[in-house]
Amino acid sequence: MASSLVSILVVATALFSTAFLSLTADAHQLILEPEPIWKTNINDRDTRWRPLAFLEGQGYPCQADFNGWRAQNGYKNLRDFMDRAKYTTSVTPGANHTCGLTELNGPPRPIPKDGMMKSTGYTHDGPCAIYLDDVLVLEYDNCHEKITSKTYKIDYSSCEKKGGCTLYWFWLGIRFVKNRWSWQVYKECVPLTAGDRGDGHNGDNGGNGGYGDVPGQRQNNHRQQLGM
Repeated sequence: MASSLVSILVVATALFSTAFLSLTADAHQLILEPEPIWKTNINDRDTRWRPLAFLEGQGYPCQADFNGWRAQNGYKNLRDFMDRAKYTTSVTPGANHTCGLTELNGPPRPIPKDGMMKSTGYTHDGPCAIYLDDVLVLEYDNCHEKITSKTYKIDYSSCEKKGGCTLYWFWLGIRFVKNRWSWQVYKECVPLTAGDRGDGHNGDNGGNGGYGDVPGQRQNNHRQQLGM
């Protein structure tokens, strides 16, 4: 009887460990509020959570110290690297280099009235940055250490003064997996408006798992704003 009980506990522990490791390995990151507008047919969570690129297979000397490498190679910050570095996003079909799987032009979301932003959590080491058009509102060398909550406050005032803007979110996940370092690229964009202040949620989600995907008319090209 005791032997059977021990066997059951061993099997249960093994199953739990396997499930936990699977969740940990696959845990990535996306914005929840203000909600992005996802490209058409990007409906499932697993696709939305994918990195846009794995840079270890694209000629980059991936290592633990991305920030040191970036500075030594002429990139002034994370956004500069994300925008200027040459890499393909073919790992995620349908993604583009500017906003990944999210729409730059679409019905704008209301600026959250509480000034908060919510994401799924920074599950890996690595730098992140958030801009409102060309105004930097958040930046850390390691967001996994600095942002321990899924909800955090940012300064939306520059966007409010203009009546609207585009939120640009960047994160480079750094992992040591399969005996080598991996650099994982994440980008999302959210058009915002100062009208109809709310919680950053658009009630018209198009039946798409809580995110709308209806193309809009808002034109906002961040490369022009940055003079690139």
